[in-house]
Amino acid sequence: MHCNWCCARCRPRYKRHVDNIFPYDPKQGLVKGEMQKLTYYALTNQRKLDRIGNYLADYLKYYVDDRRFDYAAIAMKAMEQLLQACRQSSINLFVESFLRMVEKLLECPEANLQVMGSNSFVQFASIQEDTPSYHRRYDFFVTKFSNMCWSSVSNDTTNRALRQAGLRGLQGVIHKTVSDDLQVNIWEDIHIQKIIRALIFNIHEGFTNSIKSPSRIRSMSPWDSENSDTTGDIDPDHLAQSVLQDLVSRATYGHIKSLMIPLLCYMDNKQLWVPNKFPIYCMSLIMHSIQMQSASLVISQLLAHLENYKDHTPKIRCAIIEVVTASFSAAAVDSLGPTMLEVFDSYLKYLKISIETCSKEGLSKETIDDEEAFQAALVQSVGQFSVSLQTYQRIETCTFILGRIPARVTTVQESQYESVLLQCLTLISQTLNICADDNNIGIGLPTLFPLALIGPLHRLALSDSAKTRAIIQQIFHRILDRRNNQDKIVPSITLGDLPEENIFVGPQKQQDVLFLKRNGPEIYYHLYDGLLQEDNSLDNYTLTYRTAVLWLLEVPTDEVLVELLHMVFGLQDEACSHQGVSVSIIHSLVASFLMFACRYTRNDAMLQHVDTIIRKRQNEAPYLLPTVAFSYLDKDSEPLKEGETQEDMARFMFDATVISECLNQQGMSTDRLAEPYQFKKSCEISIDGMQLPRTPESVRSLRLSMIDPKISDVQVNVQEEITFDSLKQALQLRKQTSIMSSSKDRLLSGETFEECVARSAQKTSHMKALRQQIFGSFRSGDISPTESLHSLIDVENLNNLSIELPDMYVY
Repeated sequence: MHCNWCCARCRPRYKRHVDNIFPYDPKQGLVKGEMQKLTYYALTNQRKLDRIGNYLADYLKYYVDDRRFDYAAIAMKAMEQLLQACRQSSINLFVESFLRMVEKLLECPEANLQVMGSNSFVQFASIQEDTPSYHRRYDFFVTKFSNMCWSSVSNDTTNRALRQAGLRGLQGVIHKTVSDDLQVNIWEDIHIQKIIRALIFNIHEGFTNSIKSPSRIRSMSPWDSENSDTTGDIDPDHLAQSVLQDLVSRATYGHIKSLMIPLLCYMDNKQLWVPNKFPIYCMSLIMHSIQMQSASLVISQLLAHLENYKDHTPKIRCAIIEVVTASFSAAAVDSLGPTMLEVFDSYLKYLKISIETCSKEGLSKETIDDEEAFQAALVQSVGQFSVSLQTYQRIETCTFILGRIPARVTTVQESQYESVLLQCLTLISQTLNICADDNNIGIGLPTLFPLALIGPLHRLALSDSAKTRAIIQQIFHRILDRRNNQDKIVPSITLGDLPEENIFVGPQKQQDVLFLKRNGPEIYYHLYDGLLQEDNSLDNYTLTYRTAVLWLLEVPTDEVLVELLHMVFGLQDEACSHQGVSVSIIHSLVASFLMFACRYTRNDAMLQHVDTIIRKRQNEAPYLLPTVAFSYLDKDSEPLKEGETQEDMARFMFDATVISECLNQQGMSTDRLAEPYQFKKSCEISIDGMQLPRTPESVRSLRLSMIDPKISDVQVNVQEEITFDSLKQALQLRKQTSIMSSSKDRLLSGETFEECVARSAQKTSHMKALRQQIFGSFRSGDISPTESLHSLIDVENLNNLSIELPDMYVY
């Protein structure tokens, strides 16, 4: 081309330099001396860069169209050297020409030219630019490189080279555009779908070819692929893994949905969920590369995608849940917190739907088995998810699940749903070990037992199911035990069985003490009532006893010890009035706790009394000690002797008076031990820190006390009955009141303000006379204040004594 020009010396200098870099024989390659001159000229005359670039682009187009590919390669090599030599500030002057040359090579059907164009683009992508470019577009390159990744030519070598070139080109586009807001947004659906499908296709093909040879797929683990060298001869599937992880690592929180949708659609279209080995492998690649704060959104997208298969076979849903579970295992610790309640809400929703499906009539046994397998996979996934949560998040999760357990089970579906939720609680509680982390020792009881958690726990602690009660006690242990004492606490009647050096007593914390002052009576009552359940198993007795001891070890105050002893003596009194196997066990637990209290207080006088009673039992009533009593639990025979009366049993009982005197010698206040143990369930509401009982009598008493504190002890009997007639009368009264109110407004609309006030003031004369009569009776001393109020005050009409002004006079 350059030989056909006339008057070459009259041509521009930059063209002469470009002409001279091409040899007569293309096999000789680029003329190095002339190339150095061209580079020097370009650097010293930067205003000519755009013209040099356009001229080289024309050369390339001419040689490609003329199928003189050797000269085209020389032109491309010259352009690459100029690109590398130019300063960053002036690179924009001929980047457009360079990209046109690359585009021309990629459009060529020759495989070697496409590979050459891809390599040139990768070199360009490695250049860091400081100046922005407003007119550069990479849409063509995204499409072309994605198409190259799907290459399926007959020649394996050429096919491999084209796929490698396409994957490297995509990686170059990612590097060039992902951090530049002025360039094409690869996260748009039209671009990210092409990229993800191309990457997953190559990974899937390599995974399929490696099934018979597992060592191949393990040759590059997810941790190694992101640090691998992508410039060498790497298998396309491994290179695709590297590009995918590079793309995922650059994805922000808002881009995760754009990334996950095409991946999930590819799995759907290719029907890759069953078996799910490949989806699990892909999710492991993503979870190992994704930013920590975005991992939870990946899980949410997987669970949301499960909604599309709610009408499909349970096998597909089960496979997707197994993928979710594997994603939890691959995720970094502490990365799944932000949306954890949304995740658990999805789990519980799918569990409920599956249980309802199983209850339908006409289902085959195979379908029911598949649904049960799906439920088991959901429960297992819940346990795996809880492993990656912090301690406080696990407590919140337990609170959330406890709130979903039905308060009253009336149907078979609710019973099955409760059973599955308890399985979830069991798995979470197994991971909830407060003492495993030293940082948790300083957490206070108000934080460990928020009101939203301790209320449902107490409700389920008195459940009709012994298994449920045992699970709840285990949850108490794992949350309450901050010093790893639970496994060392067993019912025992000898000091030698108590490993003193291994049991740790916590310090007295003000927040813990206040917590038990506020919630202690209810806690002790549920321990008391839980031990008196007739269907208790050995685990129920042992776990409840352990809970009582843990409360004492975690809040080691004299008040807690006295309250627990008060409860224990209440159990002893209750057991003395009954007979049976459970009665013997309760007596044995009382003996065990008193022995532990002796060791805790180091009170010799108390120990002497307890030891005396225990020796009597060993000689005459061994069935009242743990070793013998527990052995009768699974037997039908009763251990108590026939004809044994309460008087006979009294000599084997511990004396609360003696225990009280022993503790008084240590300075403890034990007045509570002289009172019989009694607890009334209270249903209270809290307003501004004041506890208000909900009984009608208490509400009426509170109403009077708000009018006058001196009359708060007035008792008013209220009998409330709601019937159809009462509701009908209430509706008629409301209608009459509305009519009277409208007529009053019409009447007042014609009165002046002074006339309205004067008419309303007449209503207060009755109140004044009533007040004078009450005060007069107080001065005379004829009747008591209470009798005066009963006889003179109409409690029901107290609200009618206030002055009511119409709305038109209120400003």
